[in-house]
Amino acid sequence: MLVAFAVAAALSATSGPCQTVHGRIALWNGAPSVRIAVARTHRVLGVVQPNGSFDDLPPAVRAIWTGKEPDTDWAIEIEGDFKVCALTPDRPGHMQMVHLVKAAHLAPRPRR
Repeated sequence: MLVAFAVAAALSATSGPCQTVHGRIALWNGAPSVRIAVARTHRVLGVVQPNGSFDDLPPAVRAIWTGKEPDTDWAIEIEGDFKVCALTPDRPGHMQMVHLVKAAHLAPRPRR
């Protein structure tokens, strides 16, 4: 409960700058389960979802990952442009936590 409150507080007052990155968003085991692999880098951004559901994701992503067929959602990665706002500092060798604000130019593909 305390963790959920801390995440909600972080999202209500975005702690860092926002930027648009091009990459692939996919579902992963572990926390956070939604991650963005930034194109042409080794960076992976962890997407914080305060409610732990697809409802926290932008509508464009929810249109592809419906949550109705989990096996299908896990088998699809989505390439596109993602506007993210930093929740934690950018530290080399660590996954940076972000809030996913917007997604555009999306192309679903079978997972690699």
